[in-house]
Amino acid sequence: MKQKRLLLKGIIIGFPITVFLLRITGAINLWFYDIGDIANNEKFYSLELKPIEGEYSVLIDLSDLESNVGKILYDDGEHQIYVSNVFISDDANYDVSFRSSGKYNLYGATLVSGIVHERVQGGFSFGLRAYAKATYRGSTFKIYTSGSGLNYKDGDSFGFYVIPHDREVTLNIAEDPIIEITLSDLVMHKWSSKYGL
Repeated sequence: MKQKRLLLKGIIIGFPITVFLLRITGAINLWFYDIGDIANNEKFYSLELKPIEGEYSVLIDLSDLESNVGKILYDDGEHQIYVSNVFISDDANYDVSFRSSGKYNLYGATLVSGIVHERVQGGFSFGLRAYAKATYRGSTFKIYTSGSGLNYKDGDSFGFYVIPHDREVTLNIAEDPIIEITLSDLVMHKWSSKYGL
Protein backbone atom coordinates (compact mmCIF):
# COMPACT_ATOMS: atom_id res chain seq x y z
CA MET A 1 0.00 0.00 0.00
CA LYS A 2 2.84 2.34 0.89
CA GLN A 3 4.57 1.61 -2.44
CA LYS A 4 1.38 2.44 -4.37
CA ARG A 5 1.11 5.78 -2.56
CA LEU A 6 4.74 6.57 -3.32
CA LEU A 7 4.22 5.66 -6.96
CA LEU A 8 1.08 7.81 -7.17
CA LYS A 9 2.92 10.69 -5.47
CA GLY A 10 5.79 10.32 -7.94
CA ILE A 11 3.38 10.44 -10.87
CA ILE A 12 1.53 13.45 -9.46
CA ILE A 13 4.78 15.36 -8.95
CA GLY A 14 6.67 14.01 -11.97
CA PHE A 15 4.03 14.52 -14.64
CA PRO A 16 3.74 18.33 -14.33
CA ILE A 17 7.54 18.65 -14.15
CA THR A 18 7.91 16.51 -17.30
CA VAL A 19 5.29 18.54 -19.17
CA PHE A 20 6.97 21.77 -18.06
CA LEU A 21 10.40 20.60 -19.27
CA LEU A 22 8.96 19.44 -22.59
CA ARG A 23 7.24 22.80 -23.02
CA ILE A 24 10.39 24.76 -22.17
CA THR A 25 12.56 22.80 -24.61
CA GLY A 26 9.94 22.97 -27.34
CA ALA A 27 9.54 19.19 -27.60
CA ILE A 28 5.85 19.39 -26.85
CA ASN A 29 5.46 21.76 -29.80
CA LEU A 30 6.55 18.99 -32.17
CA TRP A 31 3.41 17.07 -31.24
CA PHE A 32 1.26 19.95 -32.46
CA TYR A 33 3.42 21.73 -35.01
CA ASP A 34 5.44 20.63 -38.00
CA ILE A 35 8.24 21.37 -40.42
CA GLY A 36 6.40 24.49 -41.60
CA ASP A 37 6.47 25.93 -38.10
CA ILE A 38 10.22 25.32 -37.86
CA ALA A 39 10.71 26.89 -41.29
CA ASN A 40 8.68 29.92 -40.23
CA ASN A 41 10.51 30.40 -36.93
CA GLU A 42 13.26 32.74 -38.06
CA LYS A 43 14.07 33.68 -34.47
CA PHE A 44 15.20 30.18 -33.50
CA TYR A 45 16.16 28.50 -36.80
CA SER A 46 18.50 29.49 -39.61
CA LEU A 47 18.08 28.22 -43.18
CA GLU A 48 20.81 26.89 -45.46
CA LEU A 49 20.03 25.93 -49.07
CA LYS A 50 22.15 23.45 -51.01
CA PRO A 51 21.59 22.41 -54.63
CA ILE A 52 21.11 18.72 -55.40
CA GLU A 53 23.04 17.64 -58.48
CA GLY A 54 21.60 15.45 -61.22
CA GLU A 55 18.37 14.68 -63.01
CA TYR A 56 15.60 12.53 -61.54
CA SER A 57 12.89 10.89 -63.62
CA VAL A 58 9.67 8.97 -63.22
CA LEU A 59 7.46 7.29 -65.84
CA ILE A 60 3.79 8.30 -65.68
CA ASP A 61 1.07 6.07 -67.15
CA LEU A 62 -1.70 8.37 -68.40
CA SER A 63 -4.01 5.41 -69.13
CA ASP A 64 -4.12 4.36 -65.45
CA LEU A 65 -3.75 7.48 -63.32
CA GLU A 66 -3.97 5.78 -59.91
CA SER A 67 -1.16 3.36 -60.77
CA ASN A 68 1.31 6.25 -60.58
CA VAL A 69 0.69 7.08 -56.92
CA GLY A 70 3.76 6.27 -54.83
CA LYS A 71 6.27 6.12 -57.69
CA ILE A 72 9.60 7.43 -56.44
CA LEU A 73 11.30 10.35 -58.17
CA TYR A 74 14.04 10.97 -55.57
CA ASP A 75 15.24 8.99 -52.53
CA ASP A 76 18.49 9.52 -50.63
CA GLY A 77 17.54 7.28 -47.71
CA GLU A 78 16.27 10.15 -45.53
CA HIS A 79 14.32 12.34 -47.96
CA GLN A 80 11.89 11.35 -50.68
CA ILE A 81 9.99 12.91 -53.52
CA TYR A 82 7.24 10.71 -54.90
CA VAL A 83 4.09 10.96 -56.99
CA SER A 84 1.13 11.74 -54.76
CA ASN A 85 -1.57 12.19 -57.40
CA VAL A 86 -2.19 12.32 -61.15
CA PHE A 87 -5.49 13.76 -62.31
CA ILE A 88 -7.16 15.64 -65.14
CA SER A 89 -7.52 19.31 -64.21
CA ASP A 90 -10.35 21.71 -65.00
CA ASP A 91 -8.71 22.77 -68.27
CA ALA A 92 -8.48 19.13 -69.47
CA ASN A 93 -4.75 18.98 -68.81
CA TYR A 94 -3.00 16.22 -66.87
CA ASP A 95 -1.64 17.37 -63.51
CA VAL A 96 1.15 15.36 -61.85
CA SER A 97 1.51 16.16 -58.15
CA PHE A 98 4.62 15.33 -56.15
CA ARG A 99 5.02 15.07 -52.40
CA SER A 100 8.33 15.75 -50.64
CA SER A 101 8.97 14.24 -47.23
CA GLY A 102 11.84 15.22 -44.98
CA LYS A 103 12.58 14.98 -41.28
CA TYR A 104 12.36 17.29 -38.31
CA ASN A 105 13.09 17.36 -34.59
CA LEU A 106 14.03 19.89 -31.90
CA TYR A 107 17.32 20.67 -33.62
CA GLY A 108 15.76 21.64 -36.94
CA ALA A 109 14.59 20.07 -40.16
CA THR A 110 15.77 18.94 -43.58
CA LEU A 111 13.81 18.68 -46.82
CA VAL A 112 14.68 18.05 -50.46
CA SER A 113 12.21 19.75 -52.78
CA GLY A 114 11.66 21.32 -56.16
CA ILE A 115 10.56 24.51 -54.39
CA VAL A 116 12.62 26.98 -52.39
CA HIS A 117 10.92 27.83 -49.07
CA GLU A 118 12.66 31.05 -48.17
CA ARG A 119 11.21 33.45 -45.66
CA VAL A 120 9.81 36.72 -46.87
CA GLN A 121 7.97 39.41 -44.98
CA GLY A 122 4.69 37.92 -43.84
CA GLY A 123 5.52 34.25 -44.58
CA PHE A 124 7.23 32.10 -47.21
CA SER A 125 8.09 32.39 -50.84
CA PHE A 126 7.17 29.29 -52.79
CA GLY A 127 9.50 29.80 -55.73
CA LEU A 128 9.88 26.82 -58.02
CA ARG A 129 13.58 25.99 -58.17
CA ALA A 130 13.44 22.76 -60.14
CA TYR A 131 13.59 22.67 -63.90
CA ALA A 132 10.90 20.27 -65.14
CA LYS A 133 10.66 18.63 -68.53
CA ALA A 134 8.61 15.86 -70.07
CA THR A 135 9.52 13.40 -72.78
CA TYR A 136 6.76 11.91 -74.90
CA ARG A 137 7.28 9.82 -78.04
CA GLY A 138 10.85 11.05 -78.46
CA SER A 139 10.01 14.74 -78.03
CA THR A 140 11.21 16.62 -74.92
CA PHE A 141 9.66 19.87 -73.73
CA LYS A 142 9.57 22.11 -70.67
CA ILE A 143 6.55 21.78 -68.39
CA TYR A 144 5.20 24.30 -65.88
CA THR A 145 4.11 24.26 -62.27
CA SER A 146 0.47 23.83 -61.31
CA GLY A 147 0.80 24.69 -57.61
CA SER A 148 2.84 24.19 -54.45
CA GLY A 149 2.87 24.53 -50.69
CA LEU A 150 4.62 23.57 -47.44
CA ASN A 151 1.46 21.91 -46.22
CA TYR A 152 2.41 18.59 -44.60
CA LYS A 153 3.88 17.91 -41.17
CA ASP A 154 7.07 16.57 -42.73
CA GLY A 155 7.20 18.29 -46.11
CA ASP A 156 5.59 19.93 -49.09
CA SER A 157 3.85 19.29 -52.38
CA PHE A 158 4.20 20.66 -55.88
CA GLY A 159 2.82 19.75 -59.26
CA PHE A 160 3.20 20.20 -63.00
CA TYR A 161 0.90 20.31 -65.98
CA VAL A 162 1.89 17.65 -68.51
CA ILE A 163 0.85 19.69 -71.57
CA PRO A 164 2.80 22.98 -71.71
CA HIS A 165 0.98 26.25 -72.40
CA ASP A 166 3.60 27.49 -74.85
CA ARG A 167 3.91 24.50 -77.19
CA GLU A 168 1.62 22.24 -79.18
CA VAL A 169 1.74 18.70 -77.76
CA THR A 170 -0.70 16.01 -78.82
CA LEU A 171 -1.08 12.99 -76.56
CA ASN A 172 -2.28 9.71 -78.03
CA ILE A 173 -3.04 7.76 -74.87
CA ALA A 174 -4.52 4.77 -76.72
CA GLU A 175 -1.25 4.14 -78.61
CA ASP A 176 1.31 5.40 -76.11
CA PRO A 177 0.18 6.30 -72.56
CA ILE A 178 3.66 6.66 -71.02
CA ILE A 179 5.24 10.06 -70.45
CA GLU A 180 8.52 10.63 -68.62
CA ILE A 181 8.76 13.53 -66.15
CA THR A 182 12.30 14.67 -65.29
CA LEU A 183 13.30 17.19 -62.62
CA SER A 184 16.68 18.79 -62.09
CA ASP A 185 17.93 21.61 -59.82
CA LEU A 186 16.31 20.17 -56.70
CA VAL A 187 17.30 21.86 -53.45
CA MET A 188 18.13 20.65 -49.94
CA HIS A 189 16.72 22.83 -47.17
CA LYS A 190 18.47 22.63 -43.80
CA TRP A 191 16.92 24.49 -40.89
CA SER A 192 19.23 24.48 -37.86
CA SER A 193 18.66 25.66 -34.31
CA LYS A 194 20.52 28.89 -33.64
CA TYR A 195 20.85 27.92 -29.98
CA GLY A 196 22.17 24.37 -30.30
CA LEU A 197 19.35 22.77 -28.31
